[in-house]
Amino acid sequence: MSHIRTSPKSIWVLASLSLFIDTFVYTLTVSMLPDILQTQMGASESANGIVTTMFGVGSVVGSICSGILSDRIQERRWIQIVGAAIYSVSGIIFYFARHYYQILVFRLVDGVASGLACTLLYASIGDVYPAKLLSFKVSIVCFANNIAYTIGPVCGQRLFDLAGVKGPAAMVIALGLFKLVLLWAFTQDSMLIRSQVHPDAYTAAVDSTWDTCTSTTGKVETSYRVVQNSISIPKLLLRLPVIVSTMSIVTSIGIQCMLEGLVPLHLVEKLNRHHDSGITFVILGLVFTAMVPIVGHITDRLIEWRGESMRYYVMMFGSFGTIAAAVLMAFAKSFGVLMVGYSFFAVADLCMFIPAQSAYGDFVNGENANSMARGYSIATLAWALGAISLPPIGSALYSQYGFSGPVIGIATIPCGLCA
Repeated sequence: MSHIRTSPKSIWVLASLSLFIDTFVYTLTVSMLPDILQTQMGASESANGIVTTMFGVGSVVGSICSGILSDRIQERRWIQIVGAAIYSVSGIIFYFARHYYQILVFRLVDGVASGLACTLLYASIGDVYPAKLLSFKVSIVCFANNIAYTIGPVCGQRLFDLAGVKGPAAMVIALGLFKLVLLWAFTQDSMLIRSQVHPDAYTAAVDSTWDTCTSTTGKVETSYRVVQNSISIPKLLLRLPVIVSTMSIVTSIGIQCMLEGLVPLHLVEKLNRHHDSGITFVILGLVFTAMVPIVGHITDRLIEWRGESMRYYVMMFGSFGTIAAAVLMAFAKSFGVLMVGYSFFAVADLCMFIPAQSAYGDFVNGENANSMARGYSIATLAWALGAISLPPIGSALYSQYGFSGPVIGIATIPCGLCA
């Protein structure tokens, strides 16, 4: 058990499980919310957007607070345990929800837990793995995310049909407790593991004041007092690698979320495929699941071969690939061609997201700074900004100009800036 608790692989596995639980909890409950809000509570359709916004607000609060607090007190594990407990609290709120405001509170609390989890799970991986391995490790974490994204809505709807709100709510409570037990029993804090596995990197990241004393055996013993160096979030946002990675995440997530809304509409209104909108999510999920470890592995090999600059060439390839995929989708006249373009977009999107997500950990390690959690709080904020900003713009332009123009325009401008 001691070997398991002190192994970097334990951090990696638990980070993958953590993101799986986070995404599964979100998708588990998202599919039934229209039934709950409109059918049972009589809320307007605009209420769905407000509920989603509350999740985004909670994510922002959770990511910023956990990032600053974790780096300040040098603690990851206990904050993650608190986050797991917050998941269970959100499930309890959902279990007893009978009014619209209670659903808002549930989504807000769930968002706090999600922002906390996403920030610290990536920070923990960055603590214990070097730059040449980060992209592959992050890609496997995203692999777990994609599996949860694919099966979560199906499981949630099934539980809702069988037991109403109490079924999914009980699952959320159980998953929060399950994560809490895993964190408590099977791993140590990632910063402690870092000091044991990579002592050179750990001591290089701090200013150390050495003290000597004579022990009871007469031997001279040396110890050091650690004074941490750190970079604040505003200063991190001024560093070029962080700016580029943040823009890449905002763009990739924003375009992905926009297409998830526009492609089903385009299928129904222009291609008359009324029964195929669901299959688009399956295709996208399958491509993501199959390609994410491949993209991560190739990125690591390129970095090992030619250095850190290759990370940004992969992101550039993803930017141009996204533009090409958008053009192909915009002019597609058949379902098959549209899905080919959508599949190519998924690969290009991963080429933007995977190197960018791992870049924060590599940058912080390269700067020898105690700002890992702050860095990944910025990554979580970038994800939330992309998910919130581009989809409404795309929907508004779609209602005025159709599918082709908005898709090409929204893909070209941010991807061109990233490239």
